[in-house]
Amino acid sequence: MADRHAVLAAKGGGAVFAGRLFVWGMRFGLAVLLARLLKADSYGLYSITITIATLGAAFSVIGLDSAIVRFVAVYRRRADRRGLLATLRVGVGLPMLVSVLAASILLALAGPLARDLVGDPRLEPLFRIAALLVPAMVANTVLAATLQGAQRIGWAVLAEQFAQPIVRLAILVGFAAVGMTAELAVLAMTLATFAATLLLAWFVHRQVSLTGLTAERHGEPRAMLGFSLPVYFSNLVGTFGGNLQTLLLGAMASVASAGIFAVANQIMLLGTLFHSAIVSASMPIFAELQDGPDRSRLHALYQTTSKWTFTLNLPFFLVAVLFPQALLSIFGPEFLDGATALAILAFASLMTSATGTSGAILDMTGHTRVKLVNSTLSVGLAIALNLLLIPPLGVTGAAIASLGARTVVNLLRVAQVQWLVHVGPYDRTWLKPILAGAAAAGAGWFVFVAVGDGADLVLRSAVGALALGATYAVSLWALGLSDDDRAIVSRAARKLTRRRGSGQQVAGVPGEPT
Repeated sequence: MADRHAVLAAKGGGAVFAGRLFVWGMRFGLAVLLARLLKADSYGLYSITITIATLGAAFSVIGLDSAIVRFVAVYRRRADRRGLLATLRVGVGLPMLVSVLAASILLALAGPLARDLVGDPRLEPLFRIAALLVPAMVANTVLAATLQGAQRIGWAVLAEQFAQPIVRLAILVGFAAVGMTAELAVLAMTLATFAATLLLAWFVHRQVSLTGLTAERHGEPRAMLGFSLPVYFSNLVGTFGGNLQTLLLGAMASVASAGIFAVANQIMLLGTLFHSAIVSASMPIFAELQDGPDRSRLHALYQTTSKWTFTLNLPFFLVAVLFPQALLSIFGPEFLDGATALAILAFASLMTSATGTSGAILDMTGHTRVKLVNSTLSVGLAIALNLLLIPPLGVTGAAIASLGARTVVNLLRVAQVQWLVHVGPYDRTWLKPILAGAAAAGAGWFVFVAVGDGADLVLRSAVGALALGATYAVSLWALGLSDDDRAIVSRAARKLTRRRGSGQQVAGVPGEPT
């Protein structure tokens, strides 16, 4: 019989993935629009500016987003409303104060950062706009973490993954009518992010009822900061390392190369959606199981969710490796130089999914100091590889550096979970997606070649990708599904049948969109 925790993780992960797939589609379309309107050079300016804002937001959160998820999940399980209120006062209030400070610093230092850090004074007005973006990004992070910890992921998805890109698209369409610039692109992102903030704040107010309570947990700030500070430094190091390549490419190669790399990363976001959706849904369940008496369920959920991240990511990895030029040509001919980098980044994404939900297990079982060690090691290696490889290889060198750093840290995480938590992600059921992937790769490439060189590259690749996806799905079904997999498929089929039969939305968890 399927584990109910696996069903809950799949349900929550499905909601998150549906939202993130929608937002990826929106952002992919927006990226194509912006890339064609701005070209590689101006798109590079836009990408560097968003990177600076992301770093400012990462600095401001103080790791309290992970603490919010964990403590809200635990207090929700215990029905401790006073503990919940104390958690939110620290977890939301403190990051917002720090974000205002970070925004002020960015506003004051916009000129020196543009001239001395990247070496392009055109970035100064963009950085000033980005200063306004930082507090909104922080607010969205902590408010979404509150909903995630309360297992109200659907509301966070609705605000961040649906409303924000729709508002952004509407604003961009208006700006495009008067002539798109990098400054207007950053302003559109800022306004849309503020819109999502307002919606998230309303959802938290509705779903987390704390009226009439006072927080009497004087030890809560210390407990949360003790948990979050290692996470904070780890996330800060990880975010810095993940965005460092954009800055280094702009400073050591060219602004255009930063734009090309940003486009390649945008494409690969689809591969990370499967992984991040399952991780987001599983984190509060991992915390509950860690707090409970039966550790075997934690092991079972770890194996199931890890296998799902790999299984769902594999077909997209194959498409990105087999047809990188077709994917990049959508953005314009000046982005085709990133084809090799895109294929390498696909391997990096696969490495992350192949090591499953190991990072989430470490966080939710309290081993946050280990996460800090991992992130520091990863970023240190990434910096060394980037400095070594970007000057001679440019975008391809940055992709190789990303692959090397991710490989080391993800394999290390698996070993640490085995050592510290005494659970592992792998069993023989992993052979099924591997065999299905091999068959799918062969079928996709055969169809691509069979169509012939005379056909359009994008059309040939699209037909090959369809053959690949169909072969993968059929092969998985022929090899057989596990009990948990069959339970999820059956549940989805029943829900779809009911919706078609009634023509109405099926009721779900109270307070959540289905």
